[in-house]
Order: sequence, then C-alpha cells, then structure tokens
Amino acid sequence: MNISTSRYRTIFTFSILCFLLISAKGVKAQYGQSTQRDTLTNTVLIHPVIDAESVYTAEHTYNPNLRNGDQLARDFVVAKLTDKGFTRKFKTDGSTNSDWYGWRNDVLAPITGTITRVEDPSSTNTPGTMNREAQPGLIFFEHNDVTVIYAHVREIEVEEGEHVNAGQVVAKVGNNGNSRNPHIHVGAWKGETPLQIQVDLYAEQRGQGDSTDAKE
Repeated sequence: MNISTSRYRTIFTFSILCFLLISAKGVKAQYGQSTQRDTLTNTVLIHPVIDAESVYTAEHTYNPNLRNGDQLARDFVVAKLTDKGFTRKFKTDGSTNSDWYGWRNDVLAPITGTITRVEDPSSTNTPGTMNREAQPGLIFFEHNDVTVIYAHVREIEVEEGEHVNAGQVVAKVGNNGNSRNPHIHVGAWKGETPLQIQVDLYAEQRGQGDSTDAKE
C-alpha cells in the first residue's frame, strides 16, 4: 500500500464518522428526543392478548390529552393468510361480526394480578359503525402498581377482586363502544405514566409469561 492510498482511506474513514455524528445530531434535533428517560421509554411486557395463530396490532401515538388507557395503547385483531398469499381480517365482506376471524375468540389475561374493575358491554356494534354513547366491555388488571386495561371485550368470565394468571381466558373478542370491528384495545400505565406495550411472544414457553413489572 502506497502513502497516497493510505492517506485517502484515512480521509474517507474520517468523513464517514463525521457524517454519522452529524446525522445522529440531526435526528435528535428533528424528533426533539432527549437522552434522558421520559414517558416514551417506559414499557410493560404482557402475555399475548388473543388466542389465535395470527394476530395483527396497531399502536396509538402518544397524546398527553388522552386518558391513560388511550395513550400509547395498542389494538389487536385476528387475521388469516389466504390461499393467494395475503392476509385478511374477515372471510367475505366483513359486514357482520361473525364474518371476522377474531369474533368471539378467547381473550387471555395480559398479566398475573388482580381484577380491579369489570364493565359488561351494553350493546354490540355492526362492523363499520360505532356507538360512542354505549358502555364498552372493560376489564382492568393490576399488579405492582401497573394497570392494564382491555376494552371491547364480551362474555366476561372474571369478577372484580378475582386473582388471575397471565394467559388465563378472561373474555371473548367483541365489538362494542368506541369500536368499528371485532378487536381488543389494550392500554397500560403506572401511576400517571403511560406505558408502551410489548408482547411476550415466549410466554407459552415460559409457562406463565408473568413479566409484569414496568421497565423504566
């Protein structure tokens, strides 16, 4: 290797490092994120929510104006792979609840803990519509100051004050309240701090899946 080649590689490497440092600073400035821990870095690990082979989830964005159960929440819906190689959430056109693959599937407890509140749904929605005035099906779970809430459940099998284990069947997937299709809404918080929800995909191998402590 001659001197000019070595000098070129040194300059090239230095340029790449400078680019990475500048890019990192740009990203930090763009998103306004701090290296200090904040409400967006606190998480809770839960057992899979619905007893199904394929469950899809969508996350809610952080909004401090929402209730704790809606901040950083996630929605879970069952879908299946078709013969054509793509996924569908319903069998035909989705116009009826029974057409949705997740309708009345077993709903599993997210954590090992105590049931602190239960609300039976007052009605059932037709897919594509919602009833904001109706009482949704709700279950509140609590352990070590962490609260996890399920919404849009039906056929609830637990009562307030009851102890449950993670993975235990507690209800069925419903479509009620502020919901347009059969799914389960999950929110979590500790104190007044909303928690990002992570699903423990190894819960069954562990037997209990009881990873309920919030990580800060």
